[in-house]
Amino acid sequence: MLKFKKQWKFICLLLTALFLIIPSNASASNLSEKVENVPTNKEWKITFNNPVDKNTVNQNTIYVTNSQNVKQDVTYSINEKIVTVHPPSEGYELGQTYTLHITKAVSGMVNNQNKTLKQAIAKPFKITEGYSVVAIQPNGTSTKVANYETFEQANANLKSNQGIMQNGEYLKIPSGFVSTKVMTVYYGDPTFKKDYGGIAENNELAYVDSNEDYVKVNVAGQEMYVKHGDVKLTPAPNVKSYYSANSTGLYHYVYRPLSGKYDGAYLIGEKPTFMTNGEKYYSMDGINFYDANGKFVGKSYSYFQYMSPRVPTSYTAAQLDQYIASALQERQNSGAARYANATTKSKLKGLGNTLKTIEKEHRVNALFILALAIHESDYGMSCHAQYYNNLFGLNVPDHDDSCSSVVDKNSKKFFTSVEKNINDFISSINSTYFNPLKMDAFQYNGVALGNKMIGMNVRYATDPYWGAKTAGHMYSTDKKLGGKDYKKYQVGITTTEQVSVRTEPIVKNNPSNRAYQYLVYGSIKRLDKMPITISNTPSENLDWYRVISELSTSGTDLYTVVDNVEIVPTH
Repeated sequence: MLKFKKQWKFICLLLTALFLIIPSNASASNLSEKVENVPTNKEWKITFNNPVDKNTVNQNTIYVTNSQNVKQDVTYSINEKIVTVHPPSEGYELGQTYTLHITKAVSGMVNNQNKTLKQAIAKPFKITEGYSVVAIQPNGTSTKVANYETFEQANANLKSNQGIMQNGEYLKIPSGFVSTKVMTVYYGDPTFKKDYGGIAENNELAYVDSNEDYVKVNVAGQEMYVKHGDVKLTPAPNVKSYYSANSTGLYHYVYRPLSGKYDGAYLIGEKPTFMTNGEKYYSMDGINFYDANGKFVGKSYSYFQYMSPRVPTSYTAAQLDQYIASALQERQNSGAARYANATTKSKLKGLGNTLKTIEKEHRVNALFILALAIHESDYGMSCHAQYYNNLFGLNVPDHDDSCSSVVDKNSKKFFTSVEKNINDFISSINSTYFNPLKMDAFQYNGVALGNKMIGMNVRYATDPYWGAKTAGHMYSTDKKLGGKDYKKYQVGITTTEQVSVRTEPIVKNNPSNRAYQYLVYGSIKRLDKMPITISNTPSENLDWYRVISELSTSGTDLYTVVDNVEIVPTH
């Protein structure tokens, strides 16, 4: 009897040919497991422990059949212990299932005796589907048109309203949206070397284009690249998330593609003047809006989303406490279990003085801090807020946000008081996210809440709407307190690269009067689109804007040339 190796392995991931090492003591069921996604030019190599008798290798002893049990015109080469089964000259057919048969008639010499195989082997395998061109119907269903061995061949034969699929997944669609299946990194280049930020799973992005290597998507108005393995392509006339306004303001309805459901709408701010109540509008960046027919209807920036957090709020500590008490009472009255006893348990209670003190010491708007604490800690009632005095999830990464009432006081996420947590948090963002003197740090993308292209949202949160949601809390709070902060300043966006911000309305180079410049050599950051808040103190030189300083150490106004900034409409 032939002695065979006691283990068999698939190594097709490493080599172009599959080595089948057949054991004498393996069960037939183990050897008959189906192999998927086999290439059309697959060579099977069967390795024995002893030399094979060439005369026993033929179309009747080792052969391949298709799903109709028709033998294929394969050929063989034999080298001592290895039998290689070569594919038919035209290759195997895409998407078809075949079976490799090894009969008991195969023999070889073992200890000078001719021995045959103890058991026959039947190994099914399915050839890769290749690249299928499909016709996409208006309802999203598809029908196969043709199969091609390469993406290039499929793409060359693609017509309008057709897509390309492989193994049941779209690689290319005429239009539609892209769902993030996991936390998805988006890149500024198609080779995935320049990462820009991350987007949480179960979000949709607008599809732009794709090939078999990448998917080009629209992220907050900018074309970026993601990996096929991270996303799912869905053909559709438009994305499904939309904006709609009513008498109370502008709301965003976020669609979750993996569940097929919408989140509860969140309030962003005031309704832009070009919108009609009740109509649906679509926007990739929350700035440029289109109607249901794809017609551009207007451009407007959410005021609190792009206003500088360096400007102080108009409200006193007592007024902030008044709002906190009112908001907690509303939530407690809602009857929701998570807000039980909110008026006494919430870690936001009585924070007005702390917020105003930090605003003065660190130059970060107290209303901004409060809105962020509301959003991150669910009005001070989250587990981390309650048990760790942690309002902002500081030192709590998105991928490991577990929490329980069993407190580990040695954990970095634990703080001895809420006041310390707020101070540490603000110190952290002042040194990174809000530090124009460290623009090369990955966290810095402009001093504003922003979106996934500019502002704190780029790197701080994987939720692409984190900035808009926090701005919505600022708007709601301000509105309840009398609307003193809303549109108090003009907001601008830089119009060009390498904008300098100076200490006086004149260019001096020796010594330089440049406070900072939006410039990082070799960076893909959108430093040409930085948010700037215009000072309410008129400039003494009409060719220069007087602007709010981004520096945490000085509240003295700075200057930049008028042509460097576009004053934008806000809502």
